[in-house]
Amino acid sequence: MNTSYQQSHIIRKLAPFKIDGLAIPYAEFAPKLFNLCMTLGFRKGLIMPSRAFCSDENQGWPIILLTKHFGTFPFNHGRVGGIVATDRHGPHAHHGEDSVIVQASHVGYDPGTGAYGTYIRPKMAGTCVSVSCGKITHVITPYLEQYQFAKERIFLSLDDKGQHLITVKNSFVDFDIHPVKNGLVLNLESIVKTDPLGKIIPIAAISTSQTYEVSEDFRKKIDATGYVWKKGEGESIGELLTSELFYFREEFHEKDEAILLERNLIEFMPTIVTSRNPPLRAAKINIQLEFARTVESIRRGAEYAGKNLLYIAGLNVDISEHDDYPATTYFVPWAAHIQLKDGTPAEYAHPLEQDRLFELIMAQDSKNPEQADLKEQIAKMLKAPRFDIHSPK
Repeated sequence: MNTSYQQSHIIRKLAPFKIDGLAIPYAEFAPKLFNLCMTLGFRKGLIMPSRAFCSDENQGWPIILLTKHFGTFPFNHGRVGGIVATDRHGPHAHHGEDSVIVQASHVGYDPGTGAYGTYIRPKMAGTCVSVSCGKITHVITPYLEQYQFAKERIFLSLDDKGQHLITVKNSFVDFDIHPVKNGLVLNLESIVKTDPLGKIIPIAAISTSQTYEVSEDFRKKIDATGYVWKKGEGESIGELLTSELFYFREEFHEKDEAILLERNLIEFMPTIVTSRNPPLRAAKINIQLEFARTVESIRRGAEYAGKNLLYIAGLNVDISEHDDYPATTYFVPWAAHIQLKDGTPAEYAHPLEQDRLFELIMAQDSKNPEQADLKEQIAKMLKAPRFDIHSPK
């Protein structure tokens, strides 16, 4: 089966995903989420929470806080990278009268530098800094490597005739007779001049490359950045290789369930690899696409029919231990789907978008009188009688 992504002329646009001012510590978010359920008419003691998180240890505290405030350990609704296991809707729905799903991809954040993407592993010796979500990083790394390779092997130059040129390795050119089968593909139509018949014809060629005269529009775009064209061999295009100038035609690298994550990201990979924070950009994209896919699966399915359901998606931002403060996680809400068993009001007929959802969450009380005392529950377990468990006769 052909799993490669082909460039499309029908473009999907993603909504702006804001972070500034919208991050809520989980210690505050979890009780507010419970109180939101109460406001919506969910029944106390009958709510079954579920989480679709990555499996990293730094997602543990959010799970513990959801346990504390909903009084039960959340159902596992997730796959690597923050993918929702939609085939688990049925089992989840059967475990409680009312249902809550919290879905989040995650990314590390250093409040000192403002950088995203890494996390300090406290159970490793010394100060071990690693990528915060290994699966997202693993999926995007081959594409990042191809992008870095291309930036250094595509050249801009100015010849003695005053022509503005671009020299491109053959492996980046989608020739009609010999198209790129696997790798980064340049959108030459957006870069170079065409002849009167619309053909793209190089003005020169060497052993591994083609040289083209760039179009006036492309030259003006480059000039607008303040770039000064160099004579002779010129110089590599570097950061001027922006996302709209290329795409990837790839057979998927992933073979396990992570293929779902790669499938979500491949269409937007040029914007990911050119981002200042590729892991953050990838996490945002995955959250948006998973939310849309999961809402569709809920509406088309019957698993949650006649039930109260709150499905909320967002970004988990992981902050490592620092100074005397423990590791913590913040939640940045993205969107929510609400349905109520006695009929969903018109105000919830469509998903709640980011600003409205944030307002609704923040309007809730941060105190939850119904929260479980986990120490007390564990103490009761330790005091419970020891049962004689044996094989059936």
